[in-house]
Amino acid sequence: MQINTNNILNNIQLNLIKISSNKIEDDSNKSLYDDLNSDISTSKQNIMNFNDAIGYMQIADNSLNNVSKQTDELKTLNIASNNSALNSDQQATIHTQMKDIQNSITKTLDEANYNGRNVFSGNFNIGDMNINLNLNPNELDISNPDSIDKFAKNITTLRSDISSFMNNSTSNIDNLTKKVVEESNSKKNYEVDLAKTINEIKQNQLNLKASTITQAHNTDILASNIQMLLGM
Repeated sequence: MQINTNNILNNIQLNLIKISSNKIEDDSNKSLYDDLNSDISTSKQNIMNFNDAIGYMQIADNSLNNVSKQTDELKTLNIASNNSALNSDQQATIHTQMKDIQNSITKTLDEANYNGRNVFSGNFNIGDMNINLNLNPNELDISNPDSIDKFAKNITTLRSDISSFMNNSTSNIDNLTKKVVEESNSKKNYEVDLAKTINEIKQNQLNLKASTITQAHNTDILASNIQMLLGM
């Protein structure tokens, strides 16, 4: 009589193959881990973008601060130019001063650049935030007090918009920083859990291997003993 140990031996062989491969498959956890890495990378990039936006706005605000002072000088000179007691030479001198200030304003706005882009070239947006920084010095008529006042009001409005934009950018950076910290902690916790799981699986593999070898040895002995008893 022959003892059929094929099923037992096949199971033993399959277990040994699984052990030797030492491969852990967990698509769900891997997908979560990849998503965390992607989110962290995106958040960090967004933080850099908002930092750039703040730098951009600071250039704009500093330029507008200078232009605002120059516009105030235009107001003062415009009022002085209306003094009937001034002679033609004095009027001409004031007009020259006002023209120089206008040219200086134009130069200030033209040279306000951030990473090669003029900050007063029009719309600037990041994410769902948008601001129009268009300020055209050619619209300033230095001989017209209403035009000077309008230009001054545009500067005030722009500076207010810039301040709000920078505050929102700072708030976004704070929120994104907190998000990165939370996601990084989640990533670390995942890595700790994964390392723990791997160690447990390796230990189980070692235990299974020892058990399988023992089982295989006992099966061989059992088959041999039965064959001896049956005289085979």
